[in-house]
Amino acid sequence: MTKSGKNGPKQGSSDPELGDLSARLKELSGRIAAERSEQAESAKPPASMQSTSDYARGYKLVSEFAAGTLVGGLIGYGFDWLFGTLPFGLIIFLLLGFGAGFLNLARAANRVPPAQERLDTNPPPKAALDDDDEED
Repeated sequence: MTKSGKNGPKQGSSDPELGDLSARLKELSGRIAAERSEQAESAKPPASMQSTSDYARGYKLVSEFAAGTLVGGLIGYGFDWLFGTLPFGLIIFLLLGFGAGFLNLARAANRVPPAQERLDTNPPPKAALDDDDEED
């Protein structure tokens, strides 16, 4: 026969070592949670830095828009200077530059994904693939 002391504690008995281990585990979990919350608080930038990043983002958006419009105007003026059609090329390319600047502004603000992303994420509708079946 075997002795119960060597095989470990019986199911009904409470071991003081396991109770101590459980208390230590709870204490360790509490310390880990406190450390994580402290690290999360220290990772947040101060309020003055958050407003600075907002200003930087605003300047980036304005520069994206202004650059597109300016480049379109310069290309239009150059086109007019070469061919002698002063107002027409400037107006057309200025409008194209305005549109390109607005598109760059939307992309920089993460509103419009690039064209390839839009094509990959939106497969054609199933009805468009089964057109041959409907004609019968």
